[in-house]
Amino acid sequence: MTQRKQVYNSYWEARLRRPRNDTGEPNEILEAVEIVLEVGGRFLDVGCGAGDVLAVSRGRCRAVHGCDVSEVALHEATRRGMLAVCADISEGALPYRTSTFDWATCLEVIEHVEDPLQLLREIHRVLQPAGRLIMTTPNIRYARNVIRLLWRGEFPHTTTDNFVWGGGHLHYFTRRDLGGLLQRAGFETPRFLVNTKQFERSWKRWLLVRLLGAKIFGEWMCGGIVAVARKP
Repeated sequence: MTQRKQVYNSYWEARLRRPRNDTGEPNEILEAVEIVLEVGGRFLDVGCGAGDVLAVSRGRCRAVHGCDVSEVALHEATRRGMLAVCADISEGALPYRTSTFDWATCLEVIEHVEDPLQLLREIHRVLQPAGRLIMTTPNIRYARNVIRLLWRGEFPHTTTDNFVWGGGHLHYFTRRDLGGLLQRAGFETPRFLVNTKQFERSWKRWLLVRLLGAKIFGEWMCGGIVAVARKP
């Protein structure tokens, strides 16, 4: 067993033992997927964890597949109904044939891998032509992160996890960083989304997006980046 697998197995063992504290707070990452994902086709979640994406993909897609390094997480994902396989996405190829999937998600994963470009090239390979990738990652350009760096002189951590230094984050991205990587991997120029459901919950955000515009709001006022990229 690799050290990485041991680390993530331990993380998921602890996480799944904790009682679910359902505060009713929305999951903005899954909301973003729900906004974009269309009905039909084969779906792959890269770095699927315990299969949370099933909440929005089940019933929309013909088959929902997932892969992750943690066997502990995959056991739970399989129990929930995902077609899950164990794969260390930081090492080599994804365990799927070329041009297999219509949709792929990679949610809060790319910041954890040693070679983000290689991961994106592999996702590009397993997508069918015109297949689409929905991906999310923390936004290092988020105003709170920038203020923390400039005012307090502290590098901003972009996760609340503390199971390893930085919560396992090895890379930090802006929209421009991520867009350049996606194009180098063979995708068309991505479009970046702002989760519009947040404006139903916060009049302050609703006002800010109208004052700043969606692009500036997404660049500076969103803690996460949501990108949708199409394979030509």
